Amino acid sequence: MNEKYHSENNIYLMSSSISAESTDKKQYYIDIEKRPDDADIPDQDLLAQIKDKEHEEKAITKIIDRRMMPLFCVFYFMDFLDRANIGNATLAGIQVDLNLTSGQLSTAISAFYITYIIFEVPSNIVLKRSSAVVWLSLIMLLWGIMTLVMAFARNFHSLLACRLLLGAAESGYIPGILYLMSKVYRPREFGLRVALLLCMSSISGIISGPIAYGTSFLEGQRGLHGWQYLFILEGVPTICLSVVSYFYLFDDIKTVPWLTDAQKTLHHQYTETPNEESNSITMKNFLKAVFDWKTLLFSIVFFLSATNLVSYQIFTPTIIDGFGFPVFISQLLSAPPSVLQTVAIIVGGYLSDKFNNKRGVLIVTGFMIAALGYLLLLVLQDRWARYSSLFVISLGLGLQAPPNIGWSAINFHKLEIRVIAVAVVVMIGNTGGVVASYLYPLSDGPHYYFGNIFNLCCALAGAFTAGLISYLLYRQNRKTESVFSRLNNEVNVANNWTNKQTKFKYFY
Repeated sequence: MNEKYHSENNIYLMSSSISAESTDKKQYYIDIEKRPDDADIPDQDLLAQIKDKEHEEKAITKIIDRRMMPLFCVFYFMDFLDRANIGNATLAGIQVDLNLTSGQLSTAISAFYITYIIFEVPSNIVLKRSSAVVWLSLIMLLWGIMTLVMAFARNFHSLLACRLLLGAAESGYIPGILYLMSKVYRPREFGLRVALLLCMSSISGIISGPIAYGTSFLEGQRGLHGWQYLFILEGVPTICLSVVSYFYLFDDIKTVPWLTDAQKTLHHQYTETPNEESNSITMKNFLKAVFDWKTLLFSIVFFLSATNLVSYQIFTPTIIDGFGFPVFISQLLSAPPSVLQTVAIIVGGYLSDKFNNKRGVLIVTGFMIAALGYLLLLVLQDRWARYSSLFVISLGLGLQAPPNIGWSAINFHKLEIRVIAVAVVVMIGNTGGVVASYLYPLSDGPHYYFGNIFNLCCALAGAFTAGLISYLLYRQNRKTESVFSRLNNEVNVANNWTNKQTKFKYFY
């Protein structure tokens, strides 16, 4: 199609709605907006300098990968390392040294999630209204300081305050990263990058143990306990990385020095990045994002996924112990399924990028495989057979995680809506982690029927919800295409606008 702008106006399709009373009553709304400034029009002269656009697009993506992904992977790694180190500190004796009761320790651990959930949406609103570089670097600095300060906690109240502040600081970081990635990567490039980030959380769990083991040898040095050195060694690097974040992240790819003007213009064209309309978040936009049906359904499927993933990651050793293995062997046997899950995460990210609009199918498949694994846990009796079912669960959960977690970030066209919706989805989804922490009490051992049945139901519900979302997004795309077909027949504007300039397609 001709990509020239209309000399007077540019026609944008804003929405189509169907009356609740009758599906025969359809109304289509066309919003006539003024022509964008010349600065927003792709510079054809710059694009003409590029001989092979497909090759150049791949080159631009590789440049962005080199500049962004190593940083995001390290930041994501530190995010999970600093939030989970309280478990290692517990083994290192923090409960005894601070005279904590079991209830107080549990409260301090769960306190992180209270502020983490509460502040996710406000944090992303601030991100949109201000500089992403400044805000993300600031909250990283704050959570690094809180991790460091926890080393000097003297009682339950000071530890509780640190955990609450740590949760508030970390709350906006993962939604913020997903938001920034959605601005510079195409949807078909999104899944594998999200998978790499998810692998960092698994690696942080592997690394945290040796770090805690090493700090145990520092017990008593300079009057400090081993768990205090643990917080210090993990807090100081985060503080240093916040400075790196400030100097190496960027708000808008148009301002970076490591892409040419032609590359920036081509990137804007092939990503179909919406123009920044305003940094202000209005109450209308907030309510529109919160009550959007996509936000609700994405939140549900994220919650179900989080419940399965967190309970599996935390309680795999407990489940294996219920098979009748010694404690030490149970700890060792928990590693192989986790390795398979890491591989499955990478495969899931690769498949979601390779096969366009198959995210729903991939998520449904992953949930159903996990459901089969939980069913095997319930019906099998031999301990090695039950152990093998954990590999089935890890395979399914790993496959569905990358397309699931990144799904919402690519299905909201307007940035001011996206930044709120993604935060709401992650906020509600993370409550699944709270639910998961109560699914496998030791009193339910050795079979843990309640936890396995609950996870089985979550996996089945997740498959159903993901399938429903995929169908609804597919149907909305068909409806939009029908509207455009009518407009082409009724209005002679074929040479004045293009699908790329006027239509947003959902990714199902």
